[in-house]
Amino acid sequence: MARLRPIRFSRSARLTPRGATLAVVGVASVVGAYASGRPELLSLGCLTLLLPALAVVFARFRRVGLTVSRSFRPEPVGVGQPAVVELTIANSGRRPTPQIEWRDHRPWVSGDTGSRMLPALAARGSRGATARLRYELVPPRRGEFPIGPLGLRLADPFGLAKGEVAVGAMDVLLVTPVIRELPDTGLAVFASEGASLLVRRSIGGEDDLSTRAYRTGDAMRRVHWRATARHGELMVRQEEPRSHAEARIILDTRGTGYADHQPGRPSDELESESFELAVSLAASIALHLARGGFAVDFIETGERQLAPVSPTEPFVRSLATIALTSATGEYPVGSPLTSTRPDRTHGSVFAVLSDADAATIERLVAQRSGFDLAAAFVVTWRESSTLETLRRAGWTCVPVALGDGVEDAWRAVADLKGARRGR
Repeated sequence: MARLRPIRFSRSARLTPRGATLAVVGVASVVGAYASGRPELLSLGCLTLLLPALAVVFARFRRVGLTVSRSFRPEPVGVGQPAVVELTIANSGRRPTPQIEWRDHRPWVSGDTGSRMLPALAARGSRGATARLRYELVPPRRGEFPIGPLGLRLADPFGLAKGEVAVGAMDVLLVTPVIRELPDTGLAVFASEGASLLVRRSIGGEDDLSTRAYRTGDAMRRVHWRATARHGELMVRQEEPRSHAEARIILDTRGTGYADHQPGRPSDELESESFELAVSLAASIALHLARGGFAVDFIETGERQLAPVSPTEPFVRSLATIALTSATGEYPVGSPLTSTRPDRTHGSVFAVLSDADAATIERLVAQRSGFDLAAAFVVTWRESSTLETLRRAGWTCVPVALGDGVEDAWRAVADLKGARRGR
């Protein structure tokens, strides 16, 4: 997560080419006066030097009676999505202001907005004392960013010097990860009789939505013979699903779990591209399930940083600032990953990880028995013994490479489960 320090802005002034030329003429006149013994040149040189000096003082210390307010639409905004910045600038002074160059600072490599012209403003209380400006920005990274202050470039009446002054305060823009609308792949979790059953709508037609495999103790009157003939095994009609199906999402937030994690990187660079993809994937799944009516339990392997998934607005805002943690070793007693409910299944569990440590893998293996469906999205896929351990425990492992689409990873779960069931 990128959280850049506020921009330090100091007032400054400098000569324009016209002012610099005048200063050179003044110096030459003074030198010539002493060399030729002509006092009139000395007077001319001093006057010529005085003008640019006064211009610098005017541009450096000129007071500006302007107030600035700033708003963002939308806010928060997603990475790579355009946001409109609206500025309301009002003249709080008793005198009108001329046209002034302005630029709004932002902390990215692309710098500020570039120079633009602020129209002349009437005196306070008069019509035309307020101007409304807008521009568009596209944040390149997730994080919490200071936008502003508004920089004004002031000049003296003769154009001999220019100064720059900061007006107004800085405002914070929250930039959330890329959150995708996941496709309806036909995967649904139906909680029935204390369990959750994965069903693929796209295979088998409507019969598969209302049937499940026969279990010991099921009454024969519930056997669905048409579905039985299609699947080659006894299938029974399913009861109505529970209204609140459960799903758990586990996001690995331990810094040791990402090979490309470099905490010493400059503040304008990502600490881990793999983690950014993991956050995007986990957030997309969580919101997709929440919109589908699931009670989503979002668990972080490090210290908790995110708001609960429901309501969704605080959850989305908290995604802007989630960062990798320094947590290592075994999980403390009381951690959500150390508790299981062997009496019944939770429903479905989705884990998003990369190079998870041994303690995390151990806890995921232990979690598997509490869920009907367990899918692990492995970012920057590399075959390893830990992944083989997850597979043996019954996890469906989905490879996700940098640059892969979140939607494709979600579809892969349905494809792999269909293959595993031999459909």
